[in-house]
Amino acid sequence: MAEILIATREAERDIFGALPAAVRDAPLRDGDWSPKDHQAHLTMWKARQADRLVAARVGEELPRFEEHETDAVNARLHATRADWSWEAIEREADSVSQRLADELKATDPQLLLANPDLVDGTFGNGAFHAQQHFSWLLAAEIGISPERVLRFGEEIERMVRDSALPDRDQAAAIYNTACFMAVNGHPDQARPRLRDAFALRPDLVEWAKQDGDLVALRQEIDALAAQ
Repeated sequence: MAEILIATREAERDIFGALPAAVRDAPLRDGDWSPKDHQAHLTMWKARQADRLVAARVGEELPRFEEHETDAVNARLHATRADWSWEAIEREADSVSQRLADELKATDPQLLLANPDLVDGTFGNGAFHAQQHFSWLLAAEIGISPERVLRFGEEIERMVRDSALPDRDQAAAIYNTACFMAVNGHPDQARPRLRDAFALRPDLVEWAKQDGDLVALRQEIDALAAQ
């Protein structure tokens, strides 16, 4: 999983770094975040996940927050970095990404297997989180490279399939890539991934039927699961 975190940071560098400074540092819309803010946000959630890995290793209760707190947490985190330069944002992104990879390497694999929430959180605050933000930035039509974004999705999926992760986690990653493809206008690339994910985890079928990322394929879910 550490190599997936490194690949995620490489994609961030390529995707955010390719934007002109005037685009990167400007709000996407009035009152919205800038691409720079999106990068800072991704970094700060990686830092929170690194703290959770440390807590797990020393036997402390994992830091948690309720879903309804997300917006408030994001607002507080954004306020701490809103006036930082891009260079400072980049330095922190490099440092925190490496720290999370190092904390993951230092965590006993058996501890990770015994705590699925740690695996989910590492993906959710790492590769999957980046994919979500890349999709939003693509939709904003600010010059993000679709080819690099899709290549990132394919790269993460390949690493997951080649890993020793349990079926549960492989299925989640493949499913997430399918959603990523579907929401970015590539249903033909989403369909075989959904079939694979459903084969590994049939419980994902019912979830897929109400997943907002799969609206375009909603009528095909049962057929895909049956194949």
